[in-house]
Amino acid sequence: MSCVVDLSSRRHAPNSLKFLSHPAGVMLPFDDTSHADLIVPEVRSAICAGSYSANTIMNLPDLVQNGDRVLVIGAGLGVASTLIAKSNRAERVIAVEANSILYPYLKRVHALNGVPWVETVNAVLGEKFRARVPFFARHDLRDSSLVPDDGAWDQLMLIPCMDLNLILSEEQITLVVCEIPNASTQLMALEGSWSVERILVNPGGNLSRPQADDEMYALLGAVGFVADDRDTATVFDRVGARREQIKQAKHSA
Repeated sequence: MSCVVDLSSRRHAPNSLKFLSHPAGVMLPFDDTSHADLIVPEVRSAICAGSYSANTIMNLPDLVQNGDRVLVIGAGLGVASTLIAKSNRAERVIAVEANSILYPYLKRVHALNGVPWVETVNAVLGEKFRARVPFFARHDLRDSSLVPDDGAWDQLMLIPCMDLNLILSEEQITLVVCEIPNASTQLMALEGSWSVERILVNPGGNLSRPQADDEMYALLGAVGFVADDRDTATVFDRVGARREQIKQAKHSA
């Protein structure tokens, strides 16, 4: 006997499911119909299989250091920001998400997982202050971005814009975790912040590997970051660049 499950009907009637469990150890609320609309079947499958944010998660253990002050750009459902906070290494965690529909959900995820102290911000980060910028929300939240592309988006939101460089300098951020497509559009101000030592860039969405963003590589390389491409994520390490400079200086001497 075969059993056919109508996932489309269950999407709008999750009667018994109260939360989703990511194998990395993060609980995600799923207890009303609005959650079913937000976390569509494709995303639910990725969460339960552990592939949601997987490329970021696998890099966190050797990236987050004691006393880090962490800025997560494109926090999404809060899996990465929750794990960073639960590691007990970070002194400060700020989770920034542009999708205003996700904002209250993100706060609830942090509370559910025992890290309500994570600061959650609904904004787009940029080089300088602008009142509001357009954000294009899509059926699969991982594909939402600042770029309209082919027009295949579900909702246009006007989101407050915050000065990235101001946050980096005022908060003395040491680690930036960026899970968005077209990351260079929100990392341009990094050249002015000398507190940042490490940056993890994972384009997210359904992209198979990092986009060849020459502008971002050139920008970060010019201010002392060394790029380490790791499958579908890239780690930029300014401390590593300093070590390499010292090694070359010793060799020359």
